[in-house]
Amino acid sequence: MSIYEGFEGYRDPTEEQVLEELLRVPVILDTNVLLDLYSYPEPARKVAIDLLDSLHEQLWIPHQVMREFWRNRHSVIADIKAPTRPLFNVRQELLTIVNQLRPDAAKTDEIARIKAMIATQLGELEQAIDDARGAPLDVKKILEDSSADPVLVELERILAGRVGSAPLESDEAEMIQEGLRRFEAKIPPGYADGNPKRKQPLEQGTGDFLVWEQTLAHMETQPAVGFIIVTDDSKEDWRLISKSTPLGVRPELVRESIARTGNKFTLLRREDFYRLMSKLRNVDEAQSDALVSASVSKSTDAAGDAIGAAWSYDAYLRLLSDLQSNDNSIQADIIVAAAVADGFVGRSAIYLSAGFSEERSLRRFSLPAQRVALGLVEEGLLRDDATAPLEALYEGPGKTIGYEVPSEFVEFELRRIADSRPVDSSATLETSASAEPAALISN
Repeated sequence: MSIYEGFEGYRDPTEEQVLEELLRVPVILDTNVLLDLYSYPEPARKVAIDLLDSLHEQLWIPHQVMREFWRNRHSVIADIKAPTRPLFNVRQELLTIVNQLRPDAAKTDEIARIKAMIATQLGELEQAIDDARGAPLDVKKILEDSSADPVLVELERILAGRVGSAPLESDEAEMIQEGLRRFEAKIPPGYADGNPKRKQPLEQGTGDFLVWEQTLAHMETQPAVGFIIVTDDSKEDWRLISKSTPLGVRPELVRESIARTGNKFTLLRREDFYRLMSKLRNVDEAQSDALVSASVSKSTDAAGDAIGAAWSYDAYLRLLSDLQSNDNSIQADIIVAAAVADGFVGRSAIYLSAGFSEERSLRRFSLPAQRVALGLVEEGLLRDDATAPLEALYEGPGKTIGYEVPSEFVEFELRRIADSRPVDSSATLETSASAEPAALISN
């Protein structure tokens, strides 16, 4: 009897075994793998897309992954920061040194020559860096016109026929209840997300479990082979954790995979996936390093985002006050209504309260709140990575089911009510997510 018999989840595959698997087994991509394509510099993004394309017949995307992709795509794109000038600080430091030379009158030409040299050489370096970095995504254009989104164009082609079907409503309801039961019993995956997201519309925080369950159900219909899940999720409900360091996959997940599909599975971090795929496809070393580096940087960013950038109570009050004073009281009303309803207000409630016709688009509905938030950032009242004050939730491309607000707004609104702070919100809103018109409105 082997020491691994009954303990298969503790045997980590070798790199050679994973490379061999990448040539033949299904590869399931998590939502973060798809969304993070937007954050990569153009050359790294092209390599990543080429590598995904080379796996076309092996890729499979659970329906829940695509739901989360469409739900979060707009906010991910909106958060893309404009490229920084990489040598700006260097230029300023050099000019400061030169200005401190205090030359005599005879040396003014020499100082001017040094400054011109700095401008020329740093300009050439910046241009070279920009050329290597590639053209940035046109955020405004792709937010307004999905057909102009190069990531969507490629994903539509690569993932054609590779996305799981939507479950029946009754089946999904049962899966959600099972996910909630597993939360309480601390059965992976997903329980680490459970309590913070229990008020979430639709899946009530069971997204990770739905991805897992849909994957197992799909693999049960496939030939008896293993599979690979690529995700940057490093929480304890997916991975073993030792002294805050994520290690291998949770053995319970491997046991469940064997019981359901007859095979183990491999859990790969995104950067390891791209590194190994680059080796398989003989990607140029410099290009591979750039892609892996971008993946690692994004992982670091995601870890920081998990900490959160909390709004303050004062910033919340200013948000509501500024919206009202700028003739955007409906947005203030909706934020209050969402906060009262545990963070979410359905689309139909917005149309009812605002008196909008069903033909009207909500495409720019959140912009006034975003503008106020930017003003608060400029005043130093809000961190620039704070959660958006009013965020659309999507069920499919371009279709919104309603809007959510940061979780801390729920507490702030209770406090504001207790303080009897007026908001002039006279509208009574129906905030149920199910109270929606039959036809979805394009956002």
